[in-house]
Amino acid sequence: MAAGSRRLAELRRGLAATAPYLLSHHRTDERHRCHRIRVSGREVAVCARCAGVYPGIVAGVVLFVLGAWSGLWAPLVVFGPAPALADWAVTTVTDRRGHNAVRTATGALLGVAYGVALPWVLTTATIWPVAVAVGYGTAAAVGLALSQ
Repeated sequence: MAAGSRRLAELRRGLAATAPYLLSHHRTDERHRCHRIRVSGREVAVCARCAGVYPGIVAGVVLFVLGAWSGLWAPLVVFGPAPALADWAVTTVTDRRGHNAVRTATGALLGVAYGVALPWVLTTATIWPVAVAVGYGTAAAVGLALSQ
């Protein structure tokens, strides 16, 4: 088998192995954290929080580009991720399963905060949103460590 054919076969195997995680990064036993959507007669799992995060990012970038509600940007960046972190922590550390509607809503708020913060940092050289991100990242890391 030629090297090109081997690489193509390896690529196909890799894509086949990762395809189930394209729209949901959850293992099968965690699929209760996903919306189930029927597409062409097949059920597709879509991560509930990500279903809010990605459209939220787009909305946040649009808010930034338009300069809309700029007086709310700082509180949004500081407090917007908190509900998603709280919901994630409660459903990770406890036996509570949570609700996908809550995951999607808190994900949307998180996404809007991301969508405003990133272009704000990149275009104005303001650094404090990075400190906010580090704080939330640290809180999530502590939560993960405690859940083990």
